[in-house]
Amino acid sequence: MLDVKKRILLGMGGKTNLDRVVAYIPPEWKKELEEWGEADERSVSWLVAKLIDKALQERREQKNSAKVVNMG
Repeated sequence: MLDVKKRILLGMGGKTNLDRVVAYIPPEWKKELEEWGEADERSVSWLVAKLIDKALQERREQKNSAKVVNMG
């Protein structure tokens, strides 16, 4: 199974096997994401997917750290 980064890269510009997630955010967040995307030549969708990926990686690391502490 492809990891998230590879699936994001392969999914750009065509059909993708990624699931869709809908979120409601304040207009100022959307504006800021659009400005960021334009500056980096990325879509808002790509930016949000990368932010989610990073947050999930950090969460996994915290869970793994907690397991090590509990075992020690």
